[in-house]
Amino acid sequence: MATGRNGELDSWLPSLVGKFPESKITMALTRCGLQTERTHEISSLYADELDWTSVKEIWYDERVANRSSRNSSKSLLIAIRARLQSAGDGLPSVPQLPAILDQCRNERDQAQVLFLYLINHDGLARYVVHEYLRRLMKQGPSMLDFEMDTVLSILDEFRDKAGEPLDYSESTQKRWVQGFRSALRDIGVLEGKTETSGQPPKVGDVPLQVAAYYSWAQNGDEWLTKPIGWLYLFQSEEYWEPQSKRLAGYEGWTHHEARSRVWFEPVDDFYTNLAEGSA
Repeated sequence: MATGRNGELDSWLPSLVGKFPESKITMALTRCGLQTERTHEISSLYADELDWTSVKEIWYDERVANRSSRNSSKSLLIAIRARLQSAGDGLPSVPQLPAILDQCRNERDQAQVLFLYLINHDGLARYVVHEYLRRLMKQGPSMLDFEMDTVLSILDEFRDKAGEPLDYSESTQKRWVQGFRSALRDIGVLEGKTETSGQPPKVGDVPLQVAAYYSWAQNGDEWLTKPIGWLYLFQSEEYWEPQSKRLAGYEGWTHHEARSRVWFEPVDDFYTNLAEGSA
């Protein structure tokens, strides 16, 4: 199995052992998975209000009216807000997100978009995903084994910047694994409620483009040799050329060829166009 067109897997998909400070590591996935519907609701509120304080007040009032507990509503809002606020330049801004999710053909496509927010924000999830993707790139889809003991062994290898392991009980780590696998089911890596052997999922038109833009934002003109967004959706190297051919059919991308080199760039105001269905 190849390790990227430039052969330098470690330079753009590094091991994240020893990379994160302790403050960046949480077990947020034990409390809140992708929550596609709730994330759409919260981002829609923000698109209307453009103020997180107003969003919090409206959200709590609506949840209490629907007999949800204030504490559970607070925990959910805090987790989702943190993911959305850390999107940066590579992912749709919060006000753009609801319209882009509306352009998705189904809930799986929406989940694939939101999975990128999760990985971009959650250090522990990104660490585990990197470990699996490094195995996928080197040895193929057979390495996508998400048995409990397999994922726990990866968590056991984690070290923060200070060289310390995770400071969570085994029961908490098991709940984290369950939350992680739930997210993988949402995006199509795992099928069914009990399957633990993964596979590269089919990627919808909207998440394909969002992941491409995220890759471009991370790696510039070289992004097609290092499509980190596509890889975060478990698209290994054999999928990159077919996906780039799909990309050539979208209006939101310019296609260039020179000296046997092919590359793609997003048009100006790409996410605005995508939200309007014109990308």
